[in-house]
Amino acid sequence: MRYRLPLELGFTILEFAAPPLAIDSLHDRVDFFVKISLVHRSFTAWAQERLRDQFLYTYQPRPDEHERLKARFDAGFSRQRPIRRLYLNLTRLPWNVGTTAQRRACEAVAHYVQKSTAQAERWEVCAMITAFSQALDTLWLKLPIAQLDIADVPPPRVLYIYGGAVDDPWGWFGLLPLASETVLFLRNIVLHAKGHDGNLDARLLVFDKCWWADPSAGNLLVRFHQLETLVSYVFGKFIDDFVCLLASLPTTIRRVHVLEDSFYSEQELLDAPHALLHLESFTYTLLSAGESAPETRADDGPDRDALAEVQQLVESILDAPQCTFKFRRSTMSPEAALAEALAILRLDL
Repeated sequence: MRYRLPLELGFTILEFAAPPLAIDSLHDRVDFFVKISLVHRSFTAWAQERLRDQFLYTYQPRPDEHERLKARFDAGFSRQRPIRRLYLNLTRLPWNVGTTAQRRACEAVAHYVQKSTAQAERWEVCAMITAFSQALDTLWLKLPIAQLDIADVPPPRVLYIYGGAVDDPWGWFGLLPLASETVLFLRNIVLHAKGHDGNLDARLLVFDKCWWADPSAGNLLVRFHQLETLVSYVFGKFIDDFVCLLASLPTTIRRVHVLEDSFYSEQELLDAPHALLHLESFTYTLLSAGESAPETRADDGPDRDALAEVQQLVESILDAPQCTFKFRRSTMSPEAALAEALAILRLDL
């Protein structure tokens, strides 16, 4: 009889399988470690104990999806043994549900809310997922094409939102479970400033491989009225993106690290400096390909003119008397540079 990996191990083997910045290759990594466990059976017991509080789920449009999901939950979790890290891939939820059969298949894991005068059509995760998500430390979520409302899930310590199937501008922060202690990590998302009008409580925000949908999208930062730490790797699309980001930093900000792989020198200055009296550190890293030293100061290397322009622009816009400014070039990969920035700021993701 063929040896089968225990059901529990299949959805708890994520600590090795999924480092924080590898959500796009999560399933390949899980498959790899499943095969390793089949060869080295002694790994099974260790993984069951070490990784027992983690759960990976990818929605598939199957008629018995609800029963499959329930069986997996019941196999390893209960009120006495809650999920601490939940990985949800809901990219295959459709934009709309056309037939009754399709609706039943989808609503096994998510309820489709029809359009009303107050809100657009959207998905809400099913009560079973919400019930098992009452003690989350980390939630990794790949978004479907349509809006997804998970505001009823208790705010986790770390919330990763991955663009997944979303190609259109997204800014529906009001549909997310955010608290002041939540670290919000957004990756591969076209950011929009008009999706939500209220204040947002998160104090730590990370943009990774994101784009602004329009020149004023940086204004969404103003809604993070308690924001203290920002790490931003946003692909430039408009000339004034960088200036808009600087001008939109809330007055509560203390630490900023901006990573860019290009810089537009023809950016308009503000009429008056933006006062940030609580800002303690501002680091700008210009990413550049090459085999030279991994880091240089603003007065070294071929990018010194660009870094000098960045420094002049930043210091003319920001009035931050308590701040230490750093401007540097790095030949690290974007992934490595972002990981380094998070480590320097001691963000435990």
